[in-house]
Amino acid sequence: MVPTIPVAVVHPRVPLAHQGTLQAGQRLKIGEYEVVVERYLAEGGYAHVYLVNTSSPIKGETRHVLKRIACASDEHLREVGMEVQVMKLLRGHPNIVQLHSATSEPQADGSSVVLILMEFCAGGGIIDYMNRRLRERLTEQEILQIFVDVCEGVASMHALKPPLLHRDLKIENILQSSSTLYKLCDFGSAAAVSAPPTNLVQMRLLEADVNKHTTLQYRAPEMVDVTQRRPIDTKSDVWALGVLLYKLCYYTTPFEAHGPVAILTASYKIPSYPVYSQEMNGLIGRMLQERGANRPSVFELLEEVHRMQG
Repeated sequence: MVPTIPVAVVHPRVPLAHQGTLQAGQRLKIGEYEVVVERYLAEGGYAHVYLVNTSSPIKGETRHVLKRIACASDEHLREVGMEVQVMKLLRGHPNIVQLHSATSEPQADGSSVVLILMEFCAGGGIIDYMNRRLRERLTEQEILQIFVDVCEGVASMHALKPPLLHRDLKIENILQSSSTLYKLCDFGSAAAVSAPPTNLVQMRLLEADVNKHTTLQYRAPEMVDVTQRRPIDTKSDVWALGVLLYKLCYYTTPFEAHGPVAILTASYKIPSYPVYSQEMNGLIGRMLQERGANRPSVFELLEEVHRMQG
């Protein structure tokens, strides 16, 4: 069953069905909100992202982000519907990008366009922030502040009953809301914990799902080789957090050079520059354990990071 998303109302001056991208000044009605497109921001996969404005503030802000997703199939529409449902579940958490509203519009060719209206994080992506700090790298305290906020966002997912996995934790999915507040975004890969595969067909299906919804350099060993029949669970997200923390420190991933082979054996080196504390590198090491059972939970990580922050 395709998740129900309210139908969008589009201003008749510029018909949405004929737009590859929305135009500046275009008006759209998304649920109870009327928005005006200010400018195009980014593109990824089947999605275009825009900065939009509302005449009346939403949660004190008049600038927001609009994500326009072209769904060519019912399966894709279901997946986008699940992304919206996850954002609804996580509404109100300070370290999750907030959903305002979502709508869909059927197209003449049988496809659909989904519009997701959400919070605008004025600081932009952490990847851009890191690029501005190529010479003067992030300090340990700056890194811990980003990391603790990401962990808080992940913890809100792992605390659900049943837990939800993000499955695509990476630098590109962290946004800066203010100078001291960071938020997790992009929940299109989120899923519940799945049982280990028991036969070849299940292995192939799981492998295809992992390849579609995760990023290789952040995959845990149990994702890289599903024939091991190890559970893909909350500890798989913890592995990705380890890769993410390593990249915040060293501007590369620990398995960049040797790929899947190094991931399977958790083989990596700590660069000589920049220099961080033994505690920081030890924290990375505890997350990058080959077996999930040996990794800490995100809740244990939070305790440790808060202690390191003093």
